[in-house]
Amino acid sequence: MKYIDLHTHSTASDGSFSPSKVAMLAKSADMKAIALTDHDTMAGVEECFKTGLQLDLPVIAGVEMSCVYNSKEIHILGYLLPDNFPAKNLHIKDEVFADLEFFARERADRNAEIIDRFKKDGIIISMDDLIGNNPHTQITRAHFADALIKMGIVADTSEAFLKYLEYGGKYIPVKKITTKRCMEFLTKHHFFISLAHPFQYKFSDSQLENLLSHLINSGLNGIEVYHSTHSDEDKKKLNLLAKKYNLFPTGGSDFHGAHKPGLNIGTGYGDLKVPYTILEDILAQNKY
Repeated sequence: MKYIDLHTHSTASDGSFSPSKVAMLAKSADMKAIALTDHDTMAGVEECFKTGLQLDLPVIAGVEMSCVYNSKEIHILGYLLPDNFPAKNLHIKDEVFADLEFFARERADRNAEIIDRFKKDGIIISMDDLIGNNPHTQITRAHFADALIKMGIVADTSEAFLKYLEYGGKYIPVKKITTKRCMEFLTKHHFFISLAHPFQYKFSDSQLENLLSHLINSGLNGIEVYHSTHSDEDKKKLNLLAKKYNLFPTGGSDFHGAHKPGLNIGTGYGDLKVPYTILEDILAQNKY
């Protein structure tokens, strides 16, 4: 049986490994294909893709967009599927990167507000503290967690998120990017679109179905059935939803390296298996 990982992160956002290293780790884990899906950026895709070519590992250009639905942050995965798979060349239009700048500016404005909120409580965090040795990274809450750990304010990432980095809490303002804005970007550039880790939002069954209906009306193609945090029962429920709404199942580990200890590329916390056949099904429909 062949397996894949369509949800990974690198130092282009909040992963701890470079895009090249992500590809190397995926190859070592015997993955047959991966997607690099950094937060609101595709800056690491080319490096990952080129390393994948050298390793005979197909790399799909991806992104994980952050947006707001009913005052909750949700994540939407986008994949630029090649006309021929596996692709020997990477084709991402300049306009894609230009449009992503809008989301980068919104994120930068929000990060500045977070820094200001911490400052008002006497916690001084600079951009240098967040960027470290990676000036091109997309700053996320994980970067703030790292800064708080280095300052000795918290012991680990879990404590940082629990005490300081709760979405919509004292220090973390609700995002302004709507699902409509994200979906417009993704559909404009013909991404294959999947809702990431649907159970992390803690919606009721009816709320989740309302979200799916809302996104389907805007161009949703898939739902992330396989994820490191999903139990067998979760996967069963999500597969039923995929069938009910005619969505393709997708899956991935949500690998972040050291920022999610114990979560490995391809296998998650040990028992994740994302079958290669789901990618074959997606690629088959993409030809029509």
